[in-house]
Amino acid sequence: MKALLKLLLLLNFILPLQGAMAWDSVGHRLSAAVAMDFLSADTQARLLRILRQHPRFDEDFLAQVPGFIDPSDDRQMAEWLLGQAAYWPDIVRGLPAAEMDKYNRPSWHYIDGAWLRGAATVQGNNYIGVARFDDISGEDRATIRNERQVHNIVTALDYNTLVLADASRPMPERAVALCWVLHLMADIHQPLHAGSLFSAALFRRGDRGGNGVPTDAGNLHARWDQALGAAGLVETLPRIQRQLSGLARPGIQAVESDWSQWLAESRQLLLTDVYTDAMKQAIVATDQTGRKLGSQSLSADYVSRMQEIARQRIGLAGVRLASWFENELQ
Repeated sequence: MKALLKLLLLLNFILPLQGAMAWDSVGHRLSAAVAMDFLSADTQARLLRILRQHPRFDEDFLAQVPGFIDPSDDRQMAEWLLGQAAYWPDIVRGLPAAEMDKYNRPSWHYIDGAWLRGAATVQGNNYIGVARFDDISGEDRATIRNERQVHNIVTALDYNTLVLADASRPMPERAVALCWVLHLMADIHQPLHAGSLFSAALFRRGDRGGNGVPTDAGNLHARWDQALGAAGLVETLPRIQRQLSGLARPGIQAVESDWSQWLAESRQLLLTDVYTDAMKQAIVATDQTGRKLGSQSLSADYVSRMQEIARQRIGLAGVRLASWFENELQ
């Protein structure tokens, strides 16, 4: 644990400088670090064997290892590599065009709020002055067999878990799928990836999961993505670990992974905690006057609640990652 905290302390100084997409780099590395606490040594080794076959392992992993990481320290390298893998689907957005086209999948990070399946029986959309959209009946998980069928975060998890769990697939494909599984199992726990807000005029096509709502320090989506960025890894990880202290590795054995349930949880938070009454009233006023939506101030209480939700959701994502790896990965 001391070695892990030392690593996170050093990472704390460089990661906040990177742009935030979905949970920011801190959030994704936190979920991977939490998962590490619950993974057996055999499962960790299996993940690393797969990851080392990644088609861009040299460029995006080995060449990016910070100088303070000791390559001969297996634990340090494992922690850093899996954290990099969890963030890699956002890193690919900055690759040269030809490489970005191979790997970047923007539609995989979020979902239409009207799309329902399994435990996700309630829409994630907020409606202001407009009629509720019809439900979209989502495809069954068993029908998602190839990438062409993937169009949102749920079907992306269907597909990438299928690829990663299939030992007959080429290792490079499984390695890319590993990155997506690490990433998406965290993203689906971010409430603003689960739906949008629609209004009569300003947001007729939706606010794109809060991206259209300005606040006093970036848009609403970015504020949630970066909820733990200021505190960083070294301060946040021990707090999450304390929250999870009642769990033990045997407790995740034979636990079913149901991402429709995780989506339902995120939607409940989206409907109850993300958009305040003041935000909604400002949107109504903007719809009525046609004026530009002003910057929405987030109170100290709101920010504190947002950070607590982020810690809970990222902690859950880490445990659920470990559970899937332990129960499904061959």
